[in-house]
Amino acid sequence: MCLEVIAPTFQGLGMCTACELVAAEAALEERTAERALAEYPQEWQDEVHRLTDWVYDLAERYGEGILIKVIDPQSPKGLIMSLRHRVRRYPSWIVNGKIRVVGWDRQALEAALQSP
Repeated sequence: MCLEVIAPTFQGLGMCTACELVAAEAALEERTAERALAEYPQEWQDEVHRLTDWVYDLAERYGEGILIKVIDPQSPKGLIMSLRHRVRRYPSWIVNGKIRVVGWDRQALEAALQSP
C-alpha cells in the first residue's frame, strides 16, 4: 500500500548534509533540522510533531506493508499532486493514489487504509 502525505515540511538554511553529520557526531550543536523548526511559531512546530508522530505510528503498525512518502506542497511534485487531488488543506493523505483524506481525521484515514 502507498500512502502519500501532502504536508508542509519546514526547512531552514543550514549546513550541507555531510557537515551536518560531522557536527552531530562531534556534538557541536543541535541539528540543523531542529534549529530550523525552532524558527517557526509554536503552532507550526506542534503540527510538525503531530505529523511525525502519525507517520511513525503508521509505519510501526503497518510495517513493510506500507510505503509512506511525505511531500511538501511547495515542491514541484507537491504542487502537481495538490492540483490533481484538489488539495486545499494540509495535511492531506492520499491512499494508493485514489482515496483522499484531508486533515487530522484518524478514523477516516484508518478506514481509507483498510479499504481494498
